[in-house]
Formats: sequence, C-alpha cells, structure tokens
Amino acid sequence: MRQFTCCIGFILLMFSPGMMAATQSSFYVQHDNEHAVLNEALSSARYSATLVAVVLGAEWCHDSRALADFMQSEPLKSPLNNIELVTIDVGFLENKQSSLAQFDYPAYFATPTLLLVDPATQQVVNRASLVRWQNAHNESAENLAVYLQQALHQWQQQQPPVPPTQAITAFENAQAEKLYQHYAKLGTLLDLETQGELVPTLNNKWLEVKKYRTRLQQDLIEMHQQGSIGDKTPTYAPISW
Repeated sequence: MRQFTCCIGFILLMFSPGMMAATQSSFYVQHDNEHAVLNEALSSARYSATLVAVVLGAEWCHDSRALADFMQSEPLKSPLNNIELVTIDVGFLENKQSSLAQFDYPAYFATPTLLLVDPATQQVVNRASLVRWQNAHNESAENLAVYLQQALHQWQQQQPPVPPTQAITAFENAQAEKLYQHYAKLGTLLDLETQGELVPTLNNKWLEVKKYRTRLQQDLIEMHQQGSIGDKTPTYAPISW
C-alpha cells in the first residue's frame, strides 16, 4: 500500500486491483447523463424548498470513502431526509466542468467535494466551509449530521445567494480549464498506480498541482465573499510539466 500526502483533502491511498475491488462501494455513481440527474434534483429541491447536496468523490481516495461511510450511517438518515442528494464518481480526476459550471463552481479542488446548492439560484451556499469535508477522515458522521442541519437552517433564514460577477466567472472558468488539464495527466498516472505499476514521477507532480489548486481555491473563496476579483488578478507559478 502506497500513500501520498496531499493538499486540503487530497490524501490518497493506492491499492492493488484486488484490494480495490474489495473496498469499493456503490455510493459514488457514474451517471450516463449527469445534467439530467442534477436537473431532476434541482427541480425536486425547488418543490420541497430544500437544498441539493452534490457529493463528488472517488473510490481510490480514503477521504471519499470516509465521507461515503458517514453519508450511509444512522446519524445521517434524518438530515438527508430533508436534502436532495446526488453523488458523482469522478473516477481518475475526470473533467466535470460542464456539469458543475451551472453552479458557478466549475472545478472541484479535492476528493471528496460536498457542494450544498440553492435550487433557485443554483449557487453553492457552503463554498467557504466545504473545505472541511475534503479532510473527511478527520471528521465523524455526527459532525456531518450537525453540519448539514445547521447549513439547511442558515440557508432557510438568509437571503438567496448572489451569483458572481462576470469577471469572477471568467477567471474561475479559465482556471478550471487549466486545472483539468493537469488532472487529466495526473489521472492517467493514478490509473497506472492502481493497476500495480510503479510511477515514480507521480508524487512530485501531484504535489506541484497541489500547491496551485490549494491557493486557487482560497483565492476563489475570497473573491466570492468580496464580490470582486480585487485590485489585482491572482497569478500562479507555471506547472513545470
């Protein structure tokens, strides 16, 4: 078993194919039509006046598996009765920009990612606090139940979230495209690792992308909170590979 220590929430445990098969569950789903599934959840949530929880994860990630276990545990039965849940398997860091752009959240920064979405505005309401669940292995089902209940209550008491400015959207979409280009390369290497091949370059490449996506996520949180890009558009060091 090989372990990579990565950024906010991306801690990977790599398994042999046999071990992988033994640990897989059906919580994260590969949908034939993600747009239709998400639209159905949004419609149902609007009718029920509740939030949509979109959970993106992967079976190779132990944080994703931890969150999946929480979601299927007894403490989560009550809060999930009041929230529309959609789970998405990102495989080996697949590009989900076309599915997530409708939420003004085109790129996920870690596995797992737990998005709570206002169905009317289709805006993510927990952008700043979702970072916590990227390290799900440090949490508990009880903590997640409280988090969801509090998030739902706060959303019911507050004004609908405001969509980002065009400048923020353009910046975020451009950075998402760049990030997914790196995910595609990392995903190929991850796939090889899970098949038992030795990929000595993976760790360094992973850590380099980690530095970029960690800072990008924090910059975007601040932009959405402030409602503007700020006085200076952030720039990032080029990825060497």
